[in-house]
Amino acid sequence: KSYRPEKMETSWQTTRLSRYNSAIEAILVSIMLALSAYLVSWSGPVKWLSVIPFTAAGLLIGRRLFNKAYNWSVLFRTNTSLLKYCVMGVLMGLAGALYYRGNYAMPLFPVYFRGFVWIAVCIGCMEELLFRGYVQQQLQQINPVLGITGSALAHAGYKACLFLPPAMAFITPVWLFFTWSFGAFLLIGTLRYFSKSLWPPLLVHAVFDLLVYAQNAEAPVWVW
Repeated sequence: KSYRPEKMETSWQTTRLSRYNSAIEAILVSIMLALSAYLVSWSGPVKWLSVIPFTAAGLLIGRRLFNKAYNWSVLFRTNTSLLKYCVMGVLMGLAGALYYRGNYAMPLFPVYFRGFVWIAVCIGCMEELLFRGYVQQQLQQINPVLGITGSALAHAGYKACLFLPPAMAFITPVWLFFTWSFGAFLLIGTLRYFSKSLWPPLLVHAVFDLLVYAQNAEAPVWVW
């Protein structure tokens, strides 16, 4: 009995250390993904260097994301409120897509769908799996606000890095793009936190990409 407090203290310290290790791992993964995004937008040999940080990030992420028990118990939880949050996710994706299309003088709704749109939806879902499913999940073990803001910062930074190389700089003002992306990802991260599931964020991104890229015959230049 006299050793029980010491055992509890040791257990608490071990848990705390594990949480900080998870957060550090998520930060490293975010940096490697941003570096990969920056390198992949260059031409020639520099482009192929992006494989190195991307592979390193994949090795760190894979042991968690491809764990079936982790996926279903942590990421894809179901609860009585999930339907409400899924509807919110669809509406958020719809609102974002309509604003985007209107801002670029496109018809509010696409009149047809081309093949690339399904690739775009898959890319969007993979991004949610990485940033809301992995980065946010790891960081929120320290603090929920850190999870939401950290994953939004990592995701917006990753997207912005695609436009930093000189060949891509003409497409959009990077800081404006970063600011809008960061705000959107904060909302998606908040939805992820309160829903306690990855399904609503997946719906946000899937609906947005479905409507925005519906009529694209091929991938935009920033899709690598």
